[in-house]
Amino acid sequence: MTKNKIEFKIWTIYFATIFFSVYVHEFGHCIPAWIHGYWAVPTPAKEYISNAVSMDMKQNISLGGIIGSILVLLIVVFLYLINKTYRFNSAILAGAIVTPGMYTFRFLLIGRGHDATEFQEAQSALGFRYSGHSLDWIFLILFVSGIVIWIIKSKPNYKIIGKLSIGFVLTLIFVIGLQVINNAIFDPIFLAK
Repeated sequence: MTKNKIEFKIWTIYFATIFFSVYVHEFGHCIPAWIHGYWAVPTPAKEYISNAVSMDMKQNISLGGIIGSILVLLIVVFLYLINKTYRFNSAILAGAIVTPGMYTFRFLLIGRGHDATEFQEAQSALGFRYSGHSLDWIFLILFVSGIVIWIIKSKPNYKIIGKLSIGFVLTLIFVIGLQVINNAIFDPIFLAK
């Protein structure tokens, strides 16, 4: 395989992992709704759930997405640590830490890792203070832990800074684009009055 093909495959795997991770997050929101008989549809960057759910159910639905995100990251970290031969391990790990990374980035910029009240609802379901930042800190710890594990196992040098910078910008564009495209396609279908 040529160097360009390898680079292309690395980026493809990275963005596919982000896509998968975000979808599992949305799918996680839908599981509690389905269990309790509400209609719910996971799409690539948003879940659509019946408006008739109670406050307690909203808390469980919010928590479902958080659990989905955490499970993806923990499974990928575990596989990353035990698999020594797969060439694209770092790309998969990087894609899996994007969700906690984005939440951390939002937390540092605006003081809350997720828009709307998802983190607050999930915190309430866990017994934490509604207005606190428990999940913001949990995702910060997960993000930093993922980076530390990557650094320890990969032993990168300073030459990777350029790729990481490009990756950060492309990731922001990808995640924002995914949300905008998702909403443009599915909002008219599931939010039609």
